Amino acid sequence: MTRLDLGPSLLIVAVIVTLTEESCFPKNQGHIGDVHADIEYVNHLNNYEILPRLQSIVNRDYFHYFEINLARGCPFFSEPAGCRTSDCHVSNCRVEEVPVGLRTESMLHPSNAYHKYDKAYNTGESAAHDDVDCELGKLDSSLSEERRTILGNWTLHDAMNEYNFCDMDDPTSENMIWVDLLKNPEQFTGYKGVSSARIWHMIYAENCFNEDSSGLRTLGPSPEALRCLEKRVFYRMISGLHTSITVHLCAKSPRSVFSPTQPGQPLSTLATTTWGPKPEEFYRRFHPEVVPEGLDRLRSLYFAYLVELRALAKVAPYLRTLTFYTGNPEADADTQRAINDLLKVVEAKGNLFDERQLFAGQTEEAKTLKHQMREHFYNISRIMDCVGCDKCRLWGKLQTLGMGTALKILFSTPSETFFDPIAFNPDFQLSRREIVALFNAFSRLSNSIGSLRDLCVPESLWSTT
Repeated sequence: MTRLDLGPSLLIVAVIVTLTEESCFPKNQGHIGDVHADIEYVNHLNNYEILPRLQSIVNRDYFHYFEINLARGCPFFSEPAGCRTSDCHVSNCRVEEVPVGLRTESMLHPSNAYHKYDKAYNTGESAAHDDVDCELGKLDSSLSEERRTILGNWTLHDAMNEYNFCDMDDPTSENMIWVDLLKNPEQFTGYKGVSSARIWHMIYAENCFNEDSSGLRTLGPSPEALRCLEKRVFYRMISGLHTSITVHLCAKSPRSVFSPTQPGQPLSTLATTTWGPKPEEFYRRFHPEVVPEGLDRLRSLYFAYLVELRALAKVAPYLRTLTFYTGNPEADADTQRAINDLLKVVEAKGNLFDERQLFAGQTEEAKTLKHQMREHFYNISRIMDCVGCDKCRLWGKLQTLGMGTALKILFSTPSETFFDPIAFNPDFQLSRREIVALFNAFSRLSNSIGSLRDLCVPESLWSTT
């Protein structure tokens, strides 16, 4: 390394950066596959242009309050108590924390349902009362039968929409709650073992597009299935999601083990509030000397990132029509400016994945593949209700909804909008929950790529726990 007159502090930083670059997985570079980009380009684009802007956006009120039902129950099996630490718990928000604009109910015809959270439809007689509770179901007592019917029509309209890739929570359910995502961050909770493994086994089983008539499924598609671009894209999206979640847990892990408990009592909580990256765990899960598929999994992370980036680029003209209304005019205007700033970068540099290559033509095979992809992803969104840890279920459902929203954007609008984004005129609706999930899910992928700088370091720099 050439010595520069940088001063002692900058010289130390330069040495660490050089060591990191020289000792990180040497093959974690080059072409990502199935997209027109390489890892080095995406690292620079994400870390210096996308990530800082995206972090600013998801910290804003419109994007960190999320409506969700964590009590739907598993539709596939009876799930016993899973994670037994308080770190698995999700803290519901206090009513005064939720901006009044987000608590407002607007009553629209289903054909205009994508305006449900627009300012123009959320002022006037339908404004929320001061006594609205965070538990959305308690609103039902103040709703007229007519308005309840309209809410039900929204749900029916969403469920029947042929472009939906996710099983959406019913907004009229008494189990709907508001959650502040900033107060419930995705991090290591202690949820692992048989229960967690069963969830991922079920998710990967959904990669099988009926190629195995015996019903004996394995974790991942067959080599024959991977030769089909559509099936390969589906698998890489799921693998990228799995990789991203794993990277999050490696990047935000406790610096010590669980706190001791009395015999026969459940684990209480993690013993420390000190959190940080665990490069040794990252090495164990992804280094090709330990896990032969490790590099492929990391490339799938980059692939999923670029697919969701392309979805944002495609839907950008639609997003510019929204006000992101919370009831605070100054903050709302600032949020809109921040989003427009991000969208400029996204539109200029985010078209690296070309969805036109998938489901080409109007053949029966193409139609069948698209239907199967939607059906399988829909099932994956239902599997998330089986996760035994509340906080893991929260982030699993949110990221699945965000990824499903990206797929909905990419495969439910004309392909010619790839060249003419101004002509974007979607024949589908996006609810506020879908928009919030889309941005937060993409933020999770972006953060995962950004976290690699702290995780991919030489062993001599690993900190002890």
